[in-house]
Amino acid sequence: MIAGLLCLFIVATAASQESPLGKPGFMLKYDVISLLGDQVSKSAGVRLGIEFAAGNNNSIETDVMFIFPCASCGKPYTTINTENTKGFSLSAGYRYYLFSEKPGFTGFHIGPQILYQYTESDINETYNNGLPNIYFVYRNLLAFHAMAGYQLRIAGPLMFNPVLGIGTRYISSHNANKKEAGTGQHEFPYNKDYEKGNQWFPSVTIELKIGLKL
Repeated sequence: MIAGLLCLFIVATAASQESPLGKPGFMLKYDVISLLGDQVSKSAGVRLGIEFAAGNNNSIETDVMFIFPCASCGKPYTTINTENTKGFSLSAGYRYYLFSEKPGFTGFHIGPQILYQYTESDINETYNNGLPNIYFVYRNLLAFHAMAGYQLRIAGPLMFNPVLGIGTRYISSHNANKKEAGTGQHEFPYNKDYEKGNQWFPSVTIELKIGLKL
């Protein structure tokens, strides 16, 4: 909820600002990495965003991602088996283009980013010598990253933007309707119980964005 309100506030603020040319600049974006879903379970996703000019060499970026089940999307590092994972994420960040003097959205950039992700997962289990049961895991992730990347023009209004972020993340999860006692599955690489508990971890994130300058 807080992250959502923050995103809306930043979008409204950025949209009200204009470039020195008198016209607001913005770019629509798609993150290829979002195909990996929540990067924990067998899920996929679509992450779309927008970047607004906020001065001669500054911009504000916001994104929304939809996470949905994908039974065939098993990844080599995925350690969590779920029957159905769905959710969303919201992010907002500030960018400073180091060597730019006009609203062009190109070149090397740095800046902070905040991200919130929420997922709900269904997991099968057996109890009492073989009785089937489905229980639910609710997972929240809050992350803060220092981001650095380079945005370049491919052709015309088409842009490419690889970004690397380093920071920290807080993961909190709990389950409902679980019958079998004991610990659940553990997340890679943090070795945190996917089904319960909360803890801060170091964090690294990667984005590979394709943009359309409008």
